[in-house]
Amino acid sequence: MAYQNELTEIAINELKAHGIRPQLRDTNGGHIEIAWQVVPEKEVRKVVVAKTTSDWRSRMNTRADVRRLLRADNVSLKMSTDRPKKPEKLKVEQALSLPVEVLPIPDQVAAMRGEMADLAELVVRLVKIVTGVRDTISTYVPKPEEVKPAPASSRSIKLVEYLAHNRWTNIDTLPRDTGLKPKQIKLKLQYLKNHDEVEIFRGQAKLKPPKHSEAQPKKIHWKTAQKIAREEAERVATAKKKGPKASGAAHVAGPAFFNGATAERAT
Repeated sequence: MAYQNELTEIAINELKAHGIRPQLRDTNGGHIEIAWQVVPEKEVRKVVVAKTTSDWRSRMNTRADVRRLLRADNVSLKMSTDRPKKPEKLKVEQALSLPVEVLPIPDQVAAMRGEMADLAELVVRLVKIVTGVRDTISTYVPKPEEVKPAPASSRSIKLVEYLAHNRWTNIDTLPRDTGLKPKQIKLKLQYLKNHDEVEIFRGQAKLKPPKHSEAQPKKIHWKTAQKIAREEAERVATAKKKGPKASGAAHVAGPAFFNGATAERAT
C-alpha cells in the first residue's frame, strides 16, 4: 500500500466527491502517484505529489490539478467549500409557545437580598484593603535627596591665601588643600611668578615679602637709564662749550638726578 499524507487525502476527497475511486502508487523518485479513470472510454489521469508537504501552496496546487483533469473529462465539479444552509428561524408562534419560567416574587426578593449582602461584604473588604494600603504609604516617607553644592570656580579660589611668607609650601599638597587641579595650580603659580609675587624652588613655593614703594628707590629700565645718561652727557658737553658757569650747573644737576633713582638692567 502506498504512503498517504495530507496531499493524497486532498486528492482522494476531491475524487470521492465525484464518485471516483483513485489508486495510489509509490514512484521510483520517492513521490506518490494518484491515478484514476472516470469511465472506461476515458484515458487514465495521473497526479504526482510529494511525500512531504512544503507549504500551503502545495495543497492548493494539488486540488487545482485534480479539478483541471476532471474538467478535461467533462465532469461537473462539486465545490467542497459549499457551506451548509442555515436552519430556518423559528416562527413567532413557536417562540410564543415556549414555556417561560417566572420566579415568584418572594423568591426574587430573597435572591436580591442575598446579592445585596454579598455586595456589602465585598465593599467592606475593599475598604479594609484600601485603608491598609493608605496607612502603609503614609508611614513610608522617602528621604529627600541631598542636593550637592555646585563646585567652586577656580577663579574664586585665591592661591595666595594658602601660601605662607615665612615657610616653604610643598606644591604637591596644594591640590588637596585648595581643591584645584594640578594643571590649574601650575598656571596660577606661573602667573604669580611672572608678577614677582612667589618664589618656586625644588617643588616648593613661598610668597615673597610685600614691597614698600616709599622705602625702596624707583627702578628704571636699563635702556631708559642709558638714554638719560646720554642726554646728560650731551647737556654737560653743551655747557662746557658755553662757559664755566653752565658746566658747573650741569655738574650739580647730574648727581642729584641719579641719587633719587636707580637703574636696573634685566638679565
